[in-house]
Amino acid sequence: MIKQFLTSVLLFVSIFSFAQSDILKSNRIASVIKIDGDASEWHLPLRFYDNSTKLFFDFSNDDNNLYLCFQSKDDAEQMKIMRAGITITLSTKGKGKSKASIKFPLQQTATDKTNTSTQPSDGERRKNNFSVQNAMMEVKGFKTKDGIIAVNDNSGINVAMNRDDNKKLTYEISIPLKELSGDDYTKDFAKDIELAVEVHALKQNGSGGERNSSGREGGGRMGGSGGGMHRGEMNGGGRSGDRQKNEQDGNQEINPDRTAMFEKTEFKQKFTLAKQ
Repeated sequence: MIKQFLTSVLLFVSIFSFAQSDILKSNRIASVIKIDGDASEWHLPLRFYDNSTKLFFDFSNDDNNLYLCFQSKDDAEQMKIMRAGITITLSTKGKGKSKASIKFPLQQTATDKTNTSTQPSDGERRKNNFSVQNAMMEVKGFKTKDGIIAVNDNSGINVAMNRDDNKKLTYEISIPLKELSGDDYTKDFAKDIELAVEVHALKQNGSGGERNSSGREGGGRMGGSGGGMHRGEMNGGGRSGDRQKNEQDGNQEINPDRTAMFEKTEFKQKFTLAKQ
């Protein structure tokens, strides 16, 4: 009985694990995904998980657009994403090589000027305040866009983020393929795309540097020992028990691991687009 149980566990791990050297494949979808910070249009749980950033993630595409979705239930990573931002970079090599990135949210500098005369709930007020203060993103390297643009830009490069009542933070992105590779983008469907994700660290008072996942100052090595990619569900997928945090109600402030908030986390992963 014990032998059968161990065999089943090993089989489960082999099915739901993959290495960062693996080239993953995007899901083919038939309809446009609305970018609103709501993951209900995605197949849940998201297929992939990274240990370093504690992000579940997935990618989908149709004929014209690439869609990315990330989810976090980790308090420290959520706090870093909301306050310090996350940078998503997509790169291709070869004759038509390209490298484009999106940073969102940007560092908040605006004061809260939301009208509270209607007295919304705390959760609604925070959501409204976040939307007002984070209406812009920074993009680099796209074919027609570069600089600070609106999160719902008419180019089709869109991003949205929301934290739901189940304490999950959802981060969605849509990118027109022509913004990555130009008008002849259909030739790039067979190319590997490298996704690089960097969750920026909060800066400590008196320190201008960021710490990487090893706790050292300065830039970290992508996909280092703190990484490790897994398939899995939101309530598991490789998360160790010591990573579980005391979580507050969905309409209350999160209670993060203070040390982890000052450490940058990152990973890289290759994938290919799905053809018809």
